[in-house]
Amino acid sequence: MKTDPGERLLLLDGLRGFAAIGVLVFHARLSAPFPAFTRGYLFVDLFFLLSGFVLTLAFEPRFGAGIDAITFLRRRFRRFLPMVAAGAIPGAFALFGATGNGGLALAAFVLSLAMVPMLTGGMTFPANTPQWSLFAELALNLLHGMKLHRLTDAKLALLALACLAGLIMLMARVGDGDLGGDLRQLPAGLLRGGWSYLLGIVMARRWRARRPASAADWRIALLMPIAVVALLPLVPMPVWIADALVISLGFPPLFWIAATAIPPRIAERPLALLGSLSFPLYAVHFPILMLASQLGGGERGRLFGIFPALLAAGILALSSARRRRTAPYPRASARDETRLA
Repeated sequence: MKTDPGERLLLLDGLRGFAAIGVLVFHARLSAPFPAFTRGYLFVDLFFLLSGFVLTLAFEPRFGAGIDAITFLRRRFRRFLPMVAAGAIPGAFALFGATGNGGLALAAFVLSLAMVPMLTGGMTFPANTPQWSLFAELALNLLHGMKLHRLTDAKLALLALACLAGLIMLMARVGDGDLGGDLRQLPAGLLRGGWSYLLGIVMARRWRARRPASAADWRIALLMPIAVVALLPLVPMPVWIADALVISLGFPPLFWIAATAIPPRIAERPLALLGSLSFPLYAVHFPILMLASQLGGGERGRLFGIFPALLAAGILALSSARRRRTAPYPRASARDETRLA
């Protein structure tokens, strides 16, 4: 069954929202009897998979119709910039509070806005560490518009597997899959994004060609990827092996099940709300937690910092929705990017 490129995949909205909350809890580093989400960094791999999937559905038909890679990249950058700026402002203050170096904080702020990594060592984006993944996604977006959309599924799958092989070797060396934030780890981060994003492209093409029937109840489809990450610390095996198994053999089938599930009408509004919060929350949570940690004395501050992070994400989500309704590009393009990207 052919799918409407403007169709909203609400269950994926909900999955993205829960994943963003999982990353928030991971970065809050809260003490608890049960170590839930201590492996929350794996949700970033789920984000890459989701991006490759939804952007393929939204844009690959238009690549063939004439949209070029620079136009695609410009649209993606324009979507990222308001959230990046919202994260860079508290991030600069947090960096200044941690280092007392105003010049470093200003440089980190400017580079964050420009989406340019800091090449002087240390964190790639010191004003907002998770921004490395947005940089990696933009690089993959550019490749998607330039070349990837022309490759066959078989070639994409081989390229994805090559990324996975390189990534697993680096994970074995480091000991886990939390790679990408440090400048020395940026190549590993690009491999990390490459595996999941490329796989997302292949999966989207298969889904678009003939949407399969729902494979599980929508609630199971929504919660299974989250449960896997939450329960992973209980698995008795080396961290890097468990991480590698999740991103290579766990997430792909669970994501496919989620992409085929159809939630009831009563769930549509909550799922849409979770989706609208996901990107703003991911973009601003880390610097807000760092500021809260500095002001509140560590873990207690980070615990209370969860609430302003959620509040800021809600405000940004409302602002973004209002801005999209007045977007200057054609209505069909705005619809597609809003619903699938």
